[in-house]
Parts: sequence; structure tokens; C-alpha cells
Amino acid sequence: MDEQTELAKVKARIRALAARTVERGCSEAEAMAAAQKVGELLEVYGLSMSEVELREEACVQRVVVFDDPRRQAMGWLFPALLRLTGCRGWTVGRADYVIFGLEPDVQMAEYLMQVIAGALAWEEARYRASADYARGRLAPQARLRSFRIGFADRVAARLDELASHRRATEQAAAAGAAATTGTAGTALVLLKERRIEEGFRALGVRLRTVTRSTVVRDRGAYGHGRDAGGRVGLDRPIGAGTAGRALPRRG
Repeated sequence: MDEQTELAKVKARIRALAARTVERGCSEAEAMAAAQKVGELLEVYGLSMSEVELREEACVQRVVVFDDPRRQAMGWLFPALLRLTGCRGWTVGRADYVIFGLEPDVQMAEYLMQVIAGALAWEEARYRASADYARGRLAPQARLRSFRIGFADRVAARLDELASHRRATEQAAAAGAAATTGTAGTALVLLKERRIEEGFRALGVRLRTVTRSTVVRDRGAYGHGRDAGGRVGLDRPIGAGTAGRALPRRG
């Protein structure tokens, strides 16, 4: 089997696994097992890309919908997620998050959004059941809003840390390639950026920047949210050392 055929089969399997969600009848355990495998396959696929494969890789667009209270937190951390994955993104209305880029990057972004959103739902339920939440004096929505902002702030900061590490790794690899071959090691990165820019222009989408501000009314709830955001397993969604941390387990 040649490399292109193998990669095509990997991508087909990723799409099939990504479709296994609770909404489509899978149990939560089955959906999370599928998400874990998606992360593993995406890692393998990303490491196997070459300049030739990148030239042939198409840009794709995905829409992830969060039509529930999680959308505020997801919107807050969305730019950091795009920076990490190298994708373009925008929102349509209040609930639709559009991700655009090369297919492996878009699939990784979509995977991470689902993992983060699932962790937020679990952590928020845990917070609601806590004594600290019961002792709160503000209205429930004010406390939960502050919790979600804290969660999103911490996850966004961690995503930016990962993005910085990724850029440093790419720069080191580029320098190594230049030293070994005498060619510009940044060629692949520049080609990728050009492919995405060309694909985005072809969409004819015109974006505008919207600045939003928010107020944290409950510092305690915000702190609990930050702690929760620090527990989401983002580093590497594969391997024995991280598989158990992809999402907190129900007790």
C-alpha cells in the first residue's frame, strides 16, 4: 500500500470515529473512546505530512454548534484554539463556530473543542454540587457565568502555551533541516500558510472583528473555574500517560 492510500484510509477512519457521538446514539464511554482514537490518528497523520502531501491537501470548513450556556466560554477561548491549530475561524450568530483550514488541523480543532466542551459540562456539574456553590450569595447565573469565564481564561492560556511550544518546535526543526540540507527549513510552514490564505480568499467571506468585554462578579466562582480549566487534558491526547486525563471521569 503506498503512502497516499494509507493516509486516505486514516482520514476516512478519523471521519467515521468523529461521527460517533452521544447525539448519534453512542454511550458516553463509546464517544470518548472514539474521541481518544481520533486524537491518536490525528497525531500520527500530522507527523507523516510532507511538502508534497501538503500541496495536495484540500482546505475544509466545519461548523461546531454550541446552542447552550457553554457557548460563552467556548467563544472566549476560540481564538486561542485557532492559534494553536493554525486554522481560521469565525462565528455565525451566537451558536455556530466555523473552523477553516487544512483538513488535519480542522479535525484537531474540532476534536479539541468537543473535549473542552465536554470537560466544561462535567466540571460545571461538579461545581453546582459543591458546598462552595451552595454558599454563594449571588444569583446562580452570575456564579455560573463567573465560573465559565474562569474556565475559559485558564484553557485559553494553556492553549497559547501549547501554541508557543509548537512554534518553538517547528522553528527548531526548520533550523535543523536547514543545517542538514542547506535548504530553507521554513518552506513547509510558509506553504501551509499560503494554502490556507488562498483557500480562504476563494470563500469570499468578509470578516469583521467584534470586541466584547465581560465582568467577573464572583471571584470565588471564577477561581473554581480556573482550577477546572487547569484539569482539562490538552497536552497530548494519545498514549498511556495521557489517555486517562482526556476528560475527568464521573465518580
